[in-house]
Amino acid sequence: MIEKRKHRRRLVQLEVELAYPGGAISRTKTHDLSIGGLFVDAAGVEPPVVDTVLTVSFLSLPQHSGIYSIKARVQRLTGNGIAMTFIDFGLDDLQFIDAFLSSVS
Repeated sequence: MIEKRKHRRRLVQLEVELAYPGGAISRTKTHDLSIGGLFVDAAGVEPPVVDTVLTVSFLSLPQHSGIYSIKARVQRLTGNGIAMTFIDFGLDDLQFIDAFLSSVS
């Protein structure tokens, strides 16, 4: 299989909250994370429609206090998870994700 991702993903489990456009909220864990997006476990999560924009809030970040949120578009759904691409993010978001990924390598 040919790898199509632009950014290398790292296996990392973090607790996240997914906020849906209608106001529904689901909690789950990440499976992997990269500069460009993430994959979250789908068990117990309301399945979104592909192309839906969700707000992903990171609830458990080592060495970081508070909650950090970023917008992500649903790219694909699988039997066990949701693949999302980060959108509408700025330099601060990029630096935050890069610093976190550097700390878990």
